[in-house]
Amino acid sequence: MARQKDVLKKIVALKRQSAEQRLLVLQTDAERIEAAIRQLRAGLAAMDTAGAGFDALCLAEQNGHVRKIISDIRTAQDALALKQTEVFDAREALKRAFHSENRLGEITAKG
Repeated sequence: MARQKDVLKKIVALKRQSAEQRLLVLQTDAERIEAAIRQLRAGLAAMDTAGAGFDALCLAEQNGHVRKIISDIRTAQDALALKQTEVFDAREALKRAFHSENRLGEITAKG
């Protein structure tokens, strides 16, 4: 019986470790998307300064550069929302793994 408990503890520990790793990867992805959004917004704001010059701004508008940047920002925001949902789900999975680990610890302490 003790051998089964040891095996079960290892399985639960591996499940927790896997959940931690998945959460870390998803959080890193979300941070990368947020950085890309900040960079796109900074590029858009830079075009809004007087230093760009009227001719450059007109040329950018004629070629759809501003619309493309805005479209890229919206696409990145949609990707970020999806990634944040995945992060939330991964956190919930990690909570369940911790709970399982705690419950298993309680059960083995009693037995």
